[in-house]
Amino acid sequence: MLQMQLIVPILFVFLGLVAGIIGENVIYKRLKDFVGKRQIPGSEIIIKSLHRMTLLWFVIAGCYAAILAYPSFTPDINSALQKILTIVFLYSVTVVFARLTAGFVNIYVRRSTLISASLFANIAKTAVLVLGTLILLQTVGIQITPVITTLGISGLAVGLALKDTL
Repeated sequence: MLQMQLIVPILFVFLGLVAGIIGENVIYKRLKDFVGKRQIPGSEIIIKSLHRMTLLWFVIAGCYAAILAYPSFTPDINSALQKILTIVFLYSVTVVFARLTAGFVNIYVRRSTLISASLFANIAKTAVLVLGTLILLQTVGIQITPVITTLGISGLAVGLALKDTL
């Protein structure tokens, strides 16, 4: 009986994996070709930012459908697995936004000034990752107010410590 209950969830995970591979190999490559022909500004940054994310998102969707289709999970386990998938999905979206931000900041800084573009790109990417992580923690149910307070106090302490150097 357990084997019959596992067929549908395993099928959903497998279909998610197959759809992800198809999405990565067909849709992603067609989008890459389309953007390459049109010469849209910043398109290479968007393509690089989405690299391997379509596969991950389809697999997450398959796993989510498998969790919903498997009837033997208790509500606690079901909720925990859904939270884990939500965390993975939100973090992958955060990584995409961090890649986009770093790429566009890199382009902007190279066009406007002669200072190191990689420094500003890394700072922007880190800021997006930190904000995305804070949003992720808030979504999961963890209070982020103490974390934000600690970051603010740490920034003030570093600023006062480096006052004479700057």
